Amino acid sequence: MSLSLDDDPYHARLKRRPILYGTIGVIHTLLTAGIVFGWASLLPVLRSEGVDLTPSDFARIFTHGAIGNYMSSLPFGLVLDRCGPKLCGIISSTLFAAGLISCSFLDTSSKWLDLGFTLIGFAGPAIQLPTLHLARLFSGEAKEGGGGGAAIFMSCQAAAFDGGTVVFALFAEANSIFPTVTTTAFFRLYTAVPIFTLLTALLVWPNKILPDPLSSGRKKSYVGAGSPYLSPATVLTTSPTTLRDAPLSVVLTRPPFYCLAFWVSVHILKLNFVVATLNDQLQYAYLSDPKTVDNLIRIFGAMLPFGFVALPAVAYMLSKSTIICFQVANIVSVVYGSVLAFVPDQALYQVIFVFTSVATLRQFVYSTVFHQTGELFGFKNYGVILGLTNVVVSAVSLVQGPLVEWAESKHNYFWANVTMLLMTLPLFVIVYWTVPGENEVPPPATEAKRRTKGTDVNERSSLLQLGELDERRSRRRAMSDAHAPPALYD
Repeated sequence: MSLSLDDDPYHARLKRRPILYGTIGVIHTLLTAGIVFGWASLLPVLRSEGVDLTPSDFARIFTHGAIGNYMSSLPFGLVLDRCGPKLCGIISSTLFAAGLISCSFLDTSSKWLDLGFTLIGFAGPAIQLPTLHLARLFSGEAKEGGGGGAAIFMSCQAAAFDGGTVVFALFAEANSIFPTVTTTAFFRLYTAVPIFTLLTALLVWPNKILPDPLSSGRKKSYVGAGSPYLSPATVLTTSPTTLRDAPLSVVLTRPPFYCLAFWVSVHILKLNFVVATLNDQLQYAYLSDPKTVDNLIRIFGAMLPFGFVALPAVAYMLSKSTIICFQVANIVSVVYGSVLAFVPDQALYQVIFVFTSVATLRQFVYSTVFHQTGELFGFKNYGVILGLTNVVVSAVSLVQGPLVEWAESKHNYFWANVTMLLMTLPLFVIVYWTVPGENEVPPPATEAKRRTKGTDVNERSSLLQLGELDERRSRRRAMSDAHAPPALYD
């Protein structure tokens, strides 16, 4: 006799100790999902150990890891949906371990580092995926601005994804104190992490996702975590558009999808360009002061894990207006891009404007995109649309390699940064194609008012016609009475 979801022994064990298993899930995310974005801290260690690659080669390795991070949502989302958290965790943990082992052979060939870093980026978010449904162990709804433990858990997931950049920052500090802790030794020791996540998948994660305790009578929402694929869920109550829950073939033929995808692609390209090249940009800016470069890289590495601090501000702005979020992100991008292009040798400006912006803007951009994707296109194809958006992001990210080569050929990053800055300017306009138009489908309340108003007009018209008809009948009766013969009385 098969067990129902409520009788699943794995579910029962999770429900007995929700805080313990929720904490384990957050630790999984912290140690795996976003560690590739700490590349700026790892790069100086690689160079100090004699890894002889050009800046464009290093940038290519990081780009491959970032693209892997974006591309894993579609295949592993299907694995999670069809095969459950357990198998998803087993496959992703195995690939993550393979990536670490591959990176440990970097002294043999840089191709091992390239392959391994790509696998780490690809498998990291997939290790996070089986942990997301644990929000259902807690009360409340997992939505931005929501209450209860579910919302807190999803906020912790968002913080953990950003916090993962601290892994390479801590390794860089350890390497500076204990030079014997090489990158090869680090990658091999770090295989303890995927072993831990693999054992968790085998022994703890269920074969089926936890049932939603609020499934009856709840509004549609999308649930996720703080990764490039999923974010704290938002219950949307905005008016429908012609693209809401439309067939995918229709969505992909309309400008809003491409405008939204291009907007996020440009921002992510710029952010990844900074992470990949900041070491080289600072070295060109401070040619005679390598100590300042080292200090700035350490500050940058220390700031990256705290990008989640922007989430409350993003949630507040989204509750007011999505356009505000779009334009604030554009303005911030212009500001830090201007600093990189025109005053790269001002350390204080780097810390205040560039480092702060790069640390927080990734969560800012993706939270806005998650929200607007649901608002524009509904939830029928939500996961597929997000996955396709990340495909566009990955395709645009391929521009990063040629940009780095161009900058290195000129021995400065001025023109590359100016190009990035110019790419930001059209974003101020195209965002207006990502907002539902008022002329698409009137909101239910407006339509109801129109129907009511129309009904009132029709009723008044009918009453007037009836009144005129009665008046005509009265006149005819009066005329008939006037010409009638006198009445005969007895």
